[in-house]
Amino acid sequence: MDRRTFVKTSVGSAVASSALGADRLLDVLVPKSGDTSGPLPLVSIDEAARLGEKLGIDRLYATSNVFRGLLNSPSATAGFYGLASALLFHNKVAARTRELIILRIGWCTGSEYVFCQHVRSSRDLGIPDEEILGVRDPQRCHAYSKTDLAVLQLADELHEHAEVTRSTWVVLEKAFTSEELVELLLVGGFWRMAAGFVKSAKIQLDAGVASWPEGRKPDSSVSK
Repeated sequence: MDRRTFVKTSVGSAVASSALGADRLLDVLVPKSGDTSGPLPLVSIDEAARLGEKLGIDRLYATSNVFRGLLNSPSATAGFYGLASALLFHNKVAARTRELIILRIGWCTGSEYVFCQHVRSSRDLGIPDEEILGVRDPQRCHAYSKTDLAVLQLADELHEHAEVTRSTWVVLEKAFTSEELVELLLVGGFWRMAAGFVKSAKIQLDAGVASWPEGRKPDSSVSK
């Protein structure tokens, strides 16, 4: 999936492919007024689009709530987008594997923005709901392979201890190349960082993105 297609699926493929056009799409998805309810103000849509163009960030990304928060610091946003772009669009790891890690990080951190955005993205990538929602309790999901469970364990260990255990690493080494192993670590670390940002800055879901599936939220004792 190329960059433009992924962006469109991230904001909703049905709407993005309609005849509304990019500017009208933004009017539908993102309120015109800035949201100052959180610790960080969201820069205006026009300013986000201007800064995004200057930094080489796709307009649909630049005007999303998370980037409107990040763009309070354009230089930091440039670095953030650079790594996100590498992991999303120049990846060696399969998109399904990447999304499982992101979803598990979103669930373990209780980040509504990360989890719910990537539920939507994963569905648009064709990942079955059993596998998407299975990250809430991996040991009960019969669709996961031994490698899948090790990938999800990597997410848990990076979240909890910032270090992958030897037992998990042994399983992963058998399934992934060294290049892919680097990506796995960076995916877990990057979206753990992103979860910390959106939760601390109180970034709200973008318009059109549904909240927790089935109304089920993580509790303080996430199932391992």
